[in-house]
Amino acid sequence: MHFFLRVETINFALLVSLDLTRGGYIGDVSRQFQEKYGDTFQIWLGLAHLIFICDPKDAQYVFSHRHIYEQGDMHITQYGLVFNDTIICNIGLQYKRHAAVILPLFRRAKILNNYDLIIDCTDKLLNQWRSITDSDPNHIHLNIVDQCQNLSLAIFGFIGFDYDLQTLDESNINHTNKLTQALNDFTEIFLRTLDLPNFIGRLYLKLNSRYRRARITIDECLNQIMEQEQRKTPEEIAQRKRTSLIASLVTSLQEDEKAEAAKPEQDKKGLSRQEVIHELLLFLIAGSETTGAVIAWFIYLMSKHPRVQAKIKAELGENKYDRLTVEQVESLTYLDCVLREVFRFLPPAPGATRTLTVDDRLPESGAQLHKGDEVFISFYSLARDKRYWKIDPDLFYPERFQNEDKDHHPYVSIPFGGGHRQCIGQDLARFELKVIATRLMQYVTFGDGGAEVNSGGYVQKLMTLPKHVGVTITFD
Repeated sequence: MHFFLRVETINFALLVSLDLTRGGYIGDVSRQFQEKYGDTFQIWLGLAHLIFICDPKDAQYVFSHRHIYEQGDMHITQYGLVFNDTIICNIGLQYKRHAAVILPLFRRAKILNNYDLIIDCTDKLLNQWRSITDSDPNHIHLNIVDQCQNLSLAIFGFIGFDYDLQTLDESNINHTNKLTQALNDFTEIFLRTLDLPNFIGRLYLKLNSRYRRARITIDECLNQIMEQEQRKTPEEIAQRKRTSLIASLVTSLQEDEKAEAAKPEQDKKGLSRQEVIHELLLFLIAGSETTGAVIAWFIYLMSKHPRVQAKIKAELGENKYDRLTVEQVESLTYLDCVLREVFRFLPPAPGATRTLTVDDRLPESGAQLHKGDEVFISFYSLARDKRYWKIDPDLFYPERFQNEDKDHHPYVSIPFGGGHRQCIGQDLARFELKVIATRLMQYVTFGDGGAEVNSGGYVQKLMTLPKHVGVTITFD
C-alpha cells in the first residue's frame, strides 16, 4: 500500500512543455503524468492543487461514497461566478430543493415524447446542407461544430422551453445568429476566468464589455422565454409542468421571496426568480455545448472511418429515408456500439472533481486523503488505459463492445460521471444523439475534406470540441 502521493508543481515552463498554453488537451496531460507518477498523483498550481485519480476501482469508490466526496469546491467556486444559483453549484439541502424541481423532467419516459421534435429539427439541418450541395456537390463544410451546436440548441429550446430559438433558420446557414454568438462570447470569456483568482475573475467579468453585451442578449432571450410561459393560463402551466422544464420552473417560483429567503434552507419551498433565471442560463448553455460537441465528434469520426459509416447504413437496411419508430431506432444495436465508442474515445468532459468532507483513504492506491482535499477523476485516462481494454483503446473501434471489450470494468468508460452528481441530462443526450445520428445516416455520407481542414484536435470549452472539422456531405 502507498501512503503518499507523488507531486508535480506546474509552472509556466511546464505548461509550455505540455502544450497547455497553446490549446493542449488536459486529457493528454493527465495521461502523461499517469505514466510518470502512477494512478494517483497531485498537481500543484500555486496554492491550489488537484489529486488525480486514474484507477477505476478508486473512481468507483469516490462516486459511491457521496457523504465523503461532495461536489468539488473548485468546481463550485469557478462555475459559481455565473451559475451560482444552479443545481451544479448547489450542495446539501439547497441541491435537494433544486433537484426536486428539475430531476423528474429528465427521466427517460418523458424524454421519449420528444422524438418527433428531434427528427424535425434534424431535417431542417439536412435541408440546409442539401441546398448547399445542390449548388456545389464538392463543397467542404467547415462550420460543422457551429451547425451542430445550433441543432442542439434548437432542440433544447423546444424540449426545455417550448420556445423557438431560431438557430436553424435559413438565414443562419453560413453565419451564427445573435443568440448563438452571445452564447459563444459568454462561454469564451467565462472560460478565461477559470485560471484567475475568484475575485479577479469577478472583476474581469464586470469590466468586460463583450461579456456584458452577451449577457444582455442572453437575458433578453431568457426573459422572453419566461414571459411567454407566464402568459399561459395557470391550468396550462399546471398540465405541462410534469413534462416541461420551463413550466416546472415557473410553477416553482416563490410567491414571497423575502419570506422564503428568511427561512432556514430545510424549510424553503420553490425557487426564487434569480434561481430560475440562473437555471435557464445553465440549461441554455448546456443545450448548445454538450450534445452539440458529441454530434460534431460523431460527424468527424464518421468522415475518418468510412467502414463504420457503411456498417451503420447496412444496419438501417431498407429503412432508409423512412421516419422510423422509437422502437426501430432503439433496435439499432451496432449504432449503439458506435455511440458508446464516441463517448469513450472522446468524453464530452475530461473529468469530474469532488471534495472530501472527512479524512479518507483510497482502497486501491492506498493514498491517504484529508478533509478539504480536491480529487479529479480523469475520464479520459480511464477510457484510454490499455490495462482495462483487450483491444487497443487508442483505436476507434465500435466492435469492441460487441466482443472482446463488452464486459469491461463499468468505471473505465464514464463519460457522464458517476454517483448522485452525475450529469442529469445524460439520458436526454444519449437519446437525442442516437435519433440525430440515425437520421443523418439515413440521408448522407460524410467524407474526409482533407488533412489540412479535417485534422481534428481539441478546443476545450465547457465541453471538449473538435478544433478542425472539414467534411464533404453526399446525399445518398
